Formats: sequence, C-alpha cells, structure tokens
Amino acid sequence: MKRRLFILLGLILSLLVANATKRALVIGVGNYPTGSGWAKINGDKDIPLVREILLANGFSTQNIVELVNEDATHDVIIKQVENLILKAQIGDVIYIHFSGHGQQVTDLNGDEEDGFDEAWIPVDAQFSFAKGKYEGENHILDDQLNQWLSKLRAKVGASGKVTVVADACHSGGGSRGDEDGDDEYVVRGTSDTFVIPGEHKSYKGETGASIDWIFISACKSYQCNYEYKGTGSLTYSLYTQKEKLSTEASQQVHRAIRSTISNIIPFTQTPVIEVTENGKQQSLF
Repeated sequence: MKRRLFILLGLILSLLVANATKRALVIGVGNYPTGSGWAKINGDKDIPLVREILLANGFSTQNIVELVNEDATHDVIIKQVENLILKAQIGDVIYIHFSGHGQQVTDLNGDEEDGFDEAWIPVDAQFSFAKGKYEGENHILDDQLNQWLSKLRAKVGASGKVTVVADACHSGGGSRGDEDGDDEYVVRGTSDTFVIPGEHKSYKGETGASIDWIFISACKSYQCNYEYKGTGSLTYSLYTQKEKLSTEASQQVHRAIRSTISNIIPFTQTPVIEVTENGKQQSLF
C-alpha cells in the first residue's frame, strides 16, 4: 500500500513538473521624471536584449511581463509580482529582471550591519527624503524583495527555479560619465544614501532572510555599475551568454559575465552572484 502511494505521488509530481511554465517579469527604467532627482539612464534600452535572452531559452511571449519607464511604478511592480506569485506552480521557472537606478536606504528594522537596506528605484521614487512629501514609500527595499522571493520559492518547490538579475547599483554618482554628452559609460545608482531621520532599531547581529534562489547583481555594493554603449553592462554580458543559460551552471555563467565586464568596462566592476551551494551547479533557467 505504501509503495503504491509513493508511486502515485511520484506520478503526480512528474505531471506537475511536465506542465511547468517559464514566467518572467522584466522591469526597465531609463526616463526618470524631471524633478525626481534621478539622472536619465538607459535601463529601458535593456528590455529588447532581455526579451531575446528569454525567448532563446524557452519563455513564451504571453508569459513575459514587461514594465518600461512610466509603466514601472511602485504599485504596478507590486501588482505584477503578486500576480507572478499567484500564478506560480510547482516546477515553474521564474525570472525577475530589474534595470534602473539603485540606492541605499536607512535600515529601519536593524537587520543590516552597515545600517542601510538596498533599494530598487521605480519611476515614481524620489531621490531624497522630504518630510510629508516623500518619505521613501515608493522605494522597493531588499526586505520586500526577499519576502516575494521566499513566496515564489515556496510556490515552485524544489523542482522549480527562481532567478533574479539586478542591473543597478547602490554606489556611484548617478550621472553620466563625461560632461561632453558621451553616454558610453553612464553610471546607474548613487553614492547619496536615502536617509530617513529619527530613531531606528540598531543592528543586533541578526541577518535577513536566507537566499534560496539565484541572485546576480551588476557590481559590489561599493562599486559603480557602468553602462556599455547604451545598455546595462550586466544585461549585455548575459546576452552574450544567452545560448548557455539553460544548460551551464550558474557559477560558470557568473565567471563568463565577470570576464566580459572586465573586457568591456575600463573601470573596476565585479558582478556578484548570491546562491546556495546546490544552486551553483544549476542553470539560470
């Protein structure tokens, strides 16, 4: 009886995995509004490259949601992530991509040793804190992102995959590389932190949620993320590897990305991968 039950459960799991779907949410912001404090970049120009990457790896257009510029507001991003969580099934492959500005924000819950959370900047987020006008409500913090990814991981199960790529950074000048208008090396992000005044919880040696997914970011937290010929250097580097993203181990892809960026960017920029030991041997898709 017990053996039959195991066989039945195995058959059910096989059927679920066979019906697995590849789903993606792709966010690209370049045209930040005048008055927001954010410099214009080319995050929106990454979208066609990401689309090609996904289509080359078995994603269908109906399962790719793209949020570009004015569509990439805080509320719309949240809505689309929640839809992704709702639709996700056992065995699904989930991919989330963000190209845009990033910023460090005062840590309110005391889980960051350096006192700052990292945030993605939607199109309707402001550069600076202004009491009663803008207090960071549209920044998307890493705490929120970790909650979403934990839910997605639970939905897709051990047979599924969750991969996130952030072509942003939390350092740099947030401006173009040269005053003469040459935008070959536009910087994404800013060294100016978003400071929330008041008393907050201090760090007590506690860390945030554990990583149970593949997360690739464009550079280390203290480095600049430079664009390359009008697109994100990380996105471009992934694009050069698009034929291998469903077959090669994530750690191999990471090495290839590092090599590409070191060859195309004449500054120190080191892409970072956060992944479990098992995840290092898994492909991105």
